[in-house]
Amino acid sequence: MKEILSISFLLVAGLSFSFLPQQQALSAPSNVSASISSPSYETFDGTYLGISFQYPPTWVWYEAESGPGVINDFEGVVSFDIVNDNDHLKQGNGLLTGYSGLENPNLSIVSLRLPYHNLTLRQYAEIRTFDFMQLFSDYNLRIMENGQSNESIDGYPYWVVNYSFTIDDKTQRYGTSVWLIRGDKVYEISYIADSYEDFITNLGEIRKVLETAYFVDSVNQ
Repeated sequence: MKEILSISFLLVAGLSFSFLPQQQALSAPSNVSASISSPSYETFDGTYLGISFQYPPTWVWYEAESGPGVINDFEGVVSFDIVNDNDHLKQGNGLLTGYSGLENPNLSIVSLRLPYHNLTLRQYAEIRTFDFMQLFSDYNLRIMENGQSNESIDGYPYWVVNYSFTIDDKTQRYGTSVWLIRGDKVYEISYIADSYEDFITNLGEIRKVLETAYFVDSVNQ
């Protein structure tokens, strides 16, 4: 379990990964637009990851599968640099060879094998929240929202955590994480940005990802 949490720490604190809070956190303030800006979306065919969804065509994605030397419970990950029409990024879609950093807000989805049998979503969330707080104890972690959403992904309920933490004197990161159990798998969806403005701006697109997500693998109970 500690190895899994170390991955989450590196992805969120170090560079990008580790995704979503309650409905309240997905609603932008009245003076900030969170509407979906792109009229057309691409479809991510996540056959190996077990989940597919739609995403804006300007986003740049990175993908990695498990293999020799990879933590046993870790099955795969996809990470997106959230790039808008007016942004410029000198990277193209392809396999993940290194982390993309936080030059842009980031969305990532990690697929893991459930570390313990018969864990409920609440039990898993309690474990992850505790360890999350331990890992970020030196980063002034603030958890604003922590509970089960009243929504679901493809019929499966999920737990959401909305938080912020400090990287250095100049960088305050804002993030939201979604934890979902499906059969013997756990999906951790993370959205993170280096400013509150960037965090709020992309909430419409993040909601679109969740609303269009569906599972493409069989459930192993």
